Amino acid sequence: MMTKVEKMRGSRPGPSVTGLAAVIFCLLACARPARAAFEDLGFGARGPGMGDAFTAVADDVSAAYYNPAGLSNVERPKVLASHALFHTGLSDGSSLGMSGLAFATPISNGRNGTVGVLWQQFSLSGVYSEQTGQVSWGYRFAKESAYEKFSLGASVKYLSHGFTRLEETYNAVRDDILQQGDTDPVLAGAKTRSALDADVGALYRYSKRWTLGASVMNAMQADVAFSEADQDKIPMKTRVGASYKSLWMLMAADARFSKGPDGKMDKQFTVAAEKVFPSLDRGDLGVRGSLAAGDREFKQATLGFSYKIQKIQVDYGFALPLGTIKETSGNHKIALSYHFGSATQTELAETELLDQYKKLRDAQNYKSPRDTASLNDPRLAEVREQVRKENYYAANKLLLEKANELLPDASVVSLTRRLSTVAAFYPSLAVDGDRQKQRWEELLSAGARDFINGRDLRAMKELAYAQSLNQQDSALSNFLDRTGELTRVTPDRVPADFSRGWPEYKMTESDEFYAKKRYSEALRKLEELLEIEPGNLMALKKSGSCNYMLGSYARAIRDWDLAAKAEPDPVEKAKLARMVEEARAKAGKAGTWEPNAAQTRLSEPEDETAPGTAGKPDAREIERLYQAGADAYAKGEYGKAADSFRKILTLDPQNTQAKKALERIIRLSR
Repeated sequence: MMTKVEKMRGSRPGPSVTGLAAVIFCLLACARPARAAFEDLGFGARGPGMGDAFTAVADDVSAAYYNPAGLSNVERPKVLASHALFHTGLSDGSSLGMSGLAFATPISNGRNGTVGVLWQQFSLSGVYSEQTGQVSWGYRFAKESAYEKFSLGASVKYLSHGFTRLEETYNAVRDDILQQGDTDPVLAGAKTRSALDADVGALYRYSKRWTLGASVMNAMQADVAFSEADQDKIPMKTRVGASYKSLWMLMAADARFSKGPDGKMDKQFTVAAEKVFPSLDRGDLGVRGSLAAGDREFKQATLGFSYKIQKIQVDYGFALPLGTIKETSGNHKIALSYHFGSATQTELAETELLDQYKKLRDAQNYKSPRDTASLNDPRLAEVREQVRKENYYAANKLLLEKANELLPDASVVSLTRRLSTVAAFYPSLAVDGDRQKQRWEELLSAGARDFINGRDLRAMKELAYAQSLNQQDSALSNFLDRTGELTRVTPDRVPADFSRGWPEYKMTESDEFYAKKRYSEALRKLEELLEIEPGNLMALKKSGSCNYMLGSYARAIRDWDLAAKAEPDPVEKAKLARMVEEARAKAGKAGTWEPNAAQTRLSEPEDETAPGTAGKPDAREIERLYQAGADAYAKGEYGKAADSFRKILTLDPQNTQAKKALERIIRLSR
């Protein structure tokens, strides 16, 4: 088999070329059979980290290289830059590198497909280089058409390669030994050669999770020989693959076929996997790897990592040939990608699912009878009456007197601990005569009552709000700390250098997220405020804006309608009316299902101290059902997921997390 240099020369290399030829041979081998120019070396770092088993994955800008049909999966403009080093640590100090840049953007929101451009340059120690420029297009057939499961794509490539003049150019080797001083006809000829080629590809979405893919690279088999008398055709390569993708896990397999230099069909097989560990506020960490084997002793292992935060993703890929090229520390690739525009529906689903699950795990909103005894127990009627009157010392004394007939019961112990804590700080919060409570006193009373009844997350917000309005009260500050220890919920204190109250602090936090276009997080801060102050005018306006930016137009209409009813300024009221009309127009164009606006804001939790109020459902059962629903959702089993969330709503009709998850499933299923 001849290497690239041998084909350039048309004769055997002289002494000064031997090292270079060996290096080029190493590059072309890469544990693969020696080929012509423009070897298949992958693109970016994510695909190489999966052993280039990307034919059926093809869901980012690198699809332009692996399977142009996959560009139809790109829902917003993306750009990627990458650099690679091959076979680092070779004994002759050779430097093999490749740099690349790609950009893809949907046309008319994807209705006319997605176009991508790609540039890539390979260089060998400044002696030999290759450049590839291509324009790609991928198109997914419209939903409800006969071919809705198919995507097709194609690329047109401009290929160019060249070399630097060598000493042997003017000292041609004859008879393997003698240097005659003659000019080598090949090396003294053209230093560059260019040609056109093309790739084609297709995807078939067998189900929501399974995808099949196929692509043909170098379909025209361009001839890139430097000498007109020679032929150096780039071999056509056929790829077929399958992938299984859930929300945060991916498995893929690829098979590659191409004709080798001896005319035989070379085959390579790769299996790969990728796992993403998501986080709401710390970014997403991804791990991937692959194993591959094939003809001509081809064996390879790869490993890759990625870190994504907001719109930026960094990928690293490492490949190590097994048993062929020795004394090398492998191939290293790194890539940086950036996406433009707002989050896609899939990303919104991921964020919302994480957000809801995090709330469920961190919050203590759901009180189980095994956790804190209910004051609705008939045996605690006298205690409940004293709590209603806010005489906590008397209530605690009565509870201790009844302890003998109630114990052993862990929930009673919890109730005793909570009630005694309140009584120690505030024996009574009742006011004398006709005096009206100040706002901080109202919040303190509500927080103490919710704390006793086990509504911990709400209680901590109310107490933090109260403390922000009366920061000089050391007893209130200490009470907030103590309740935080018992509930294991960190007090959401207003910083000492913030001169205003808790509502203003929540809106300031929301404004900071909104300015960074992190609308989901901005909305979450406003929802915390609206849970305590559902009629806060400014929070309703801002919440409507966040929902509008997230595409939740029905919720935006709900918030702005409520704000308009409370707005005293006619000018502002008119502005809100125009915003509502605009949201209604958007909702009509979007054609997506939205929940009934009147049902999306939950009512205040019932006070368990009121007679006849039913107890809260079991927290453990709700969490178990939510975990089952989240697992089914991640696997694409939307029917099972919906059943789990409906069961939660049967147990607790006011469950915010289950409502939102069910709404999301209905949207994705339409």
